[in-house]
Amino acid sequence: MSGATANAAVARPETAADACAPSSPLNHGIVILVAAGIFALIARGVATKKIHAIDQSAREAAQSLRTHALDVAVKPVTILSVLPLVASATAALAFWLRHERRAAAALATAVTPLVAAAAGQSFTTFLAQRNPPDRSDTPNGEVTEPSFPSGHTTGVTAEALSIAYILSREELLSPAVLAGLLAWPLLVSTARLYRDRHWLSDILGGLAAGTAVAGATSLLYDVRKAKEA
Repeated sequence: MSGATANAAVARPETAADACAPSSPLNHGIVILVAAGIFALIARGVATKKIHAIDQSAREAAQSLRTHALDVAVKPVTILSVLPLVASATAALAFWLRHERRAAAALATAVTPLVAAAAGQSFTTFLAQRNPPDRSDTPNGEVTEPSFPSGHTTGVTAEALSIAYILSREELLSPAVLAGLLAWPLLVSTARLYRDRHWLSDILGGLAAGTAVAGATSLLYDVRKAKEA
């Protein structure tokens, strides 16, 4: 091979196939471990109440910003994060992917909300932190449901990140859709804190748990995709 040819080979530009190449199991494993480690640190802070002062300060700051106009603006985000609606949309996407003979993508998409719900409910059972009162719709000022981690945040984060990864690998993702998927968990998280439905620790725990779930389901997708090849 001549020197010019060798240099051309080294300088070969990245193709679409290269850009959509799967992550290695190690990369997925790192994402899962880091997210799980962050979740564990937050959970410990919740269990020992060492993070409660930060939660209180964050709550007071968020509530100081509340106005009628912002309440109206936030409501669509709240509606679009309702778990049955999110799960139904995910199921519809999984059905379409299956119809398009993209079995690995359909499977990983379908199991993501199930894994996210199982993860969220498992930790909610063991940690007794309660929701802050949403004074706009609880006359007695108290809400007694367990709140850590935020189920909405966990589910939305897991599904948004998983779908973003899967659709990018299937070459079905436009930049606009990618931006929307990445922004969705942040919007939902902010809305939950603003509406006084969760503590900051609930939100951060949900983001970490959702990221770990997305890492696991993305790994499942890559394993199944490799078997199909």
